[in-house]
Amino acid sequence: MTKILLRRLAIAMAMVGGLLLLTAIGTSLVSMLGRRIWSAPLSGDIELLQMMIAVAVACFLPLCEINDRHIRVDIVGTLFPAGLNRVLLMFAHLVLALVSAILVWRTALLSLDSLTYNSQSVQLGIPQWIPQAAMLPGLALLGLCALYQGFHCLVSDEAHTPAEEGNL
Repeated sequence: MTKILLRRLAIAMAMVGGLLLLTAIGTSLVSMLGRRIWSAPLSGDIELLQMMIAVAVACFLPLCEINDRHIRVDIVGTLFPAGLNRVLLMFAHLVLALVSAILVWRTALLSLDSLTYNSQSVQLGIPQWIPQAAMLPGLALLGLCALYQGFHCLVSDEAHTPAEEGNL
């Protein structure tokens, strides 16, 4: 039940990231066409692209984690017994949860500082706390998914080997 809920939340978050990515592509296209056809690119297009891509990446991370599809090097993993592989995988998921918690904490402090000091983007004057705070839900959900995956490895009897999934 928990995994289903986390997966649905991660899919919804990834859909938001996809919409942001499509918006970034559209913004870039409009700016390039404006530059080539009318010699009038969108002012601040790079600022907008940077903000949208940063938020989109944070939105995609939970889906990668709940599906256990992050890149990992399994060169020596095939040499270890399944039990040791499961422990190493559990450790990796729990470390990711810790890193995610640190990212949430520091990003929240950054967005609060940006709000307090009224930090704005250079060209468009967009308050920087907005995209910074928009990254928080994705980073927090990443941590929850990593915690789930870590504890799932701890209690699961399933042997997880790279060969089963065709990972390199």
